[in-house]
Amino acid sequence: MIKKIQNLVEEMAQELPHILAVAVVTVDDGMTIAEATRRDGIETAAAAAYLASIVKSNSKAINLLADDELIDDILITTDQYHFIIRHMPDQPFFIFLMTSKKEWLAKARMLIKKYEPRFMGLREALEHL
Repeated sequence: MIKKIQNLVEEMAQELPHILAVAVVTVDDGMTIAEATRRDGIETAAAAAYLASIVKSNSKAINLLADDELIDDILITTDQYHFIIRHMPDQPFFIFLMTSKKEWLAKARMLIKKYEPRFMGLREALEHL
C-alpha cells in the first residue's frame, strides 16, 4: 500500500512545471508516509514534524477564532516559494505541496483538490501506519 501512496505522490509532483516537493505526512507525529522532490536539498522528511505542528496549532487557533469553520488549506509564502498544506477533516494525514512562485497558486490548489479523493481512497491504509 505504501507503494501506491508513493506512486500517487510522484504522479502529483509531475503535474505542474514548478512543483518542487509533495509529501503525505501524518498529523499526530509528523512522519512522512511518501514524498517526492524535484530539486536537491529539499528535506521534506526533516520538515514534516514542523509542518504537523503547524497543522495542529492552526486548527486550535481557528477553533478559538471561528468555532464552526473548516480549514481549506494553510498557505505560507516567502519571496520565492508557496507552501500549501491541505488537511482534510477527520483524516490522519495531510498533503504538503511546495512550489516556486512561478507556479500559479490557483493551479496548485486545484491540483491538491484533484488528488484529494484519490488519497481519501487510501485512508484505511494510511490509518494503520
